[in-house]
Amino acid sequence: MAQLSFEALDHALRRSPGHRLFTVLAIDPGLVVSRRLYTSDAVAYPCGGTKPLYPDNDFFREVVQGGRARICLDQEACRRAFPDHALIDALGCRSAVNVPIRHGGRTLGSLNLLHQEHWYQPDMVPALMRFAEQAAPLLLSLRYVEMPE
Repeated sequence: MAQLSFEALDHALRRSPGHRLFTVLAIDPGLVVSRRLYTSDAVAYPCGGTKPLYPDNDFFREVVQGGRARICLDQEACRRAFPDHALIDALGCRSAVNVPIRHGGRTLGSLNLLHQEHWYQPDMVPALMRFAEQAAPLLLSLRYVEMPE
């Protein structure tokens, strides 16, 4: 069921605003790692993969703690933001947006869209936040996420 829901979200986001790569990450309740629940490219970014969370980086501060979307406008911003920037670049992705999935004032995960340089713009964020709101119940239904108190 979750896979079908993520695929529907992938399809909708591919139409607007568009993406070359789309992933959904769930934040570990202990804020130690994020786990990939869905990917549009299972070869490059397989489901189940984890990424460490670092409290001192922009993703953690802006997306996880702040609950704000983060945009990397160009290739240089992606290089600074992502340790795996070489793979991202090889996929033709040179801009990215990370959109927090939130419930009860807490970030449960993120929608992550990547595309060609300068693709994502600040005026896209409100619509992307609405997509993320729709994903919150799905993340809550999965065992990776604990219900906030």
